[in-house]
Amino acid sequence: MPQPQAVHRTLVLSGSLRTGSITTQIAHAALAHARSGHEIVLGTGLDTLPLFNEDLDTDRVLPQVGSLRAQVHAADSLLVVSPVNNASISAVLKNALDWLSRPRDDSPLTAKPVTSLMIGYRSHGAEHHLNAVLRATGAAVVTSPLPMLGLRTIDQRDISRDPRVNTAVDHALNSLLRPDPVTA
Repeated sequence: MPQPQAVHRTLVLSGSLRTGSITTQIAHAALAHARSGHEIVLGTGLDTLPLFNEDLDTDRVLPQVGSLRAQVHAADSLLVVSPVNNASISAVLKNALDWLSRPRDDSPLTAKPVTSLMIGYRSHGAEHHLNAVLRATGAAVVTSPLPMLGLRTIDQRDISRDPRVNTAVDHALNSLLRPDPVTA
């Protein structure tokens, strides 16, 4: 009798709270790249997280923090999609990563393969900032050949059909599925 195929689950986190943002549309477009053996799910709840405050980071975990941590624990890998905001990552994404980096001895990001896509007019090195933050959380940063999508070069009217978006998402997701992902 054949063994059931293991399913690799990738959680996609959007660093934008705006429902119609290009970043969120790209995160949603990633869902269409699921295939046999690779489940892709969209992370939820970043909009409900309070600003990180160690006074709130107690043994009694806030429900919204616990929910996000459980989503990350349940995933085999993460794809992080963030707008470039003032030469860096979005504040909502940084806040989520701060919450996910705790507890320090049991962070759901520890050794978790993570790759990213930055969205903006120019990167200003934002992808390097995101990778530095991810490495500081203990995540295993996986390099993707196309870490930046330029807003001037993609079809913002139909994100899900833009070949540049689909190629970048494919490269990012495939980099997470390699037997030995190339980490930065």
